Amino acid sequence: MCGLAHIFESQGFSTVLVGFVKEHIEIIKPPRALWLNFPMGRPLGKPNNPEFQKKVIRTAFDLLEKSSGPVLDDFSEVIPVREGRMSYALPVSLVYKVNQLGNIDKLAEQVQMELSNLLPDYFKALQNVGRTTVGASELEISEFVPFISEFAKGNKPKSPRKGLPAIPLLKLVVEDLNAVYTETRIYKDKIDDFEMLGKWFWEETHAGKLLLAVEAVSLESKDQVLRQIASMSLLTPRFWSEGPLPGISGSGWT
Repeated sequence: MCGLAHIFESQGFSTVLVGFVKEHIEIIKPPRALWLNFPMGRPLGKPNNPEFQKKVIRTAFDLLEKSSGPVLDDFSEVIPVREGRMSYALPVSLVYKVNQLGNIDKLAEQVQMELSNLLPDYFKALQNVGRTTVGASELEISEFVPFISEFAKGNKPKSPRKGLPAIPLLKLVVEDLNAVYTETRIYKDKIDDFEMLGKWFWEETHAGKLLLAVEAVSLESKDQVLRQIASMSLLTPRFWSEGPLPGISGSGWT
């Protein structure tokens, strides 16, 4: 984004950037930037708090009054990150073996029931808030679990989306499923806690177990395509854990 700001400015457009990684902003020096000391993924700060979000936007727009730069200002408020982490991350110790998974069809039924119980509140949230992050996969909610469960059985289902292979689509479906769960809890229980939401979804719901089952199958698969699911950390939030899963390169880990 910092680089794009320079390109747009060279064509006569005024830009202002909001960002989380101050070191990158300082090196690339966009014309105007507002540094946000927020958890990653919250560019406007607190969810469901329009006044706070407007304050972020207005502060950023104020930088457009600066005629010369580069300008880097710090936003006045901080949203703390717990224990130095940006969000919830599964511990490496929480890894299933395929022989621990049990009947995948039964697990899929449990997820479908769990999801059905959540949907009334999800649709209330959608009506009340007027927006949702669900939809990236372009699949119907009813299609999420059947598609994911095929991977948990060690299969490679055909992608229902033209031009998008099954593995990239799986990532989007998982994001949509996660969003249904978390948006429902945020609305119903007025929760704003990444750690708590993550722990609930990944460690306490049947949906989380189904996704961990997909990861388990991927880890033990001899199929290079299925192996990508674990080796690229496509599904489970393990990026901030202490090391890679057994048997993978962990190229995306720190």
